Amino acid sequence: MQKGKTMAKGRKTIDNEKINNNLTIRFSDRELAEIEELSEELGIPKTRFIRNLTLSGLADAKALNKIGALKGAKKLIDFKERLLNSSNYKTLEIV
Repeated sequence: MQKGKTMAKGRKTIDNEKINNNLTIRFSDRELAEIEELSEELGIPKTRFIRNLTLSGLADAKALNKIGALKGAKKLIDFKERLLNSSNYKTLEIV
């Protein structure tokens, strides 16, 4: 079966691998509008657009993990969130 073909029971496949798992995620109205705008510009469904972005990000994360940089990137993200959520920068604990 070729890439993106539908199997007899209606399940879609990519590279002969069934796509049969669902994941629910939430977006703000602004984020969803941006997703819809870009997917329309590309002429692909929103779900395909999000899947492509997710798999691209997964490939990046795997590459960062291979060189040991993924945990460092996570620490930077956590630090940024703590900094932005801290009402008083003097009390910000750096771990």
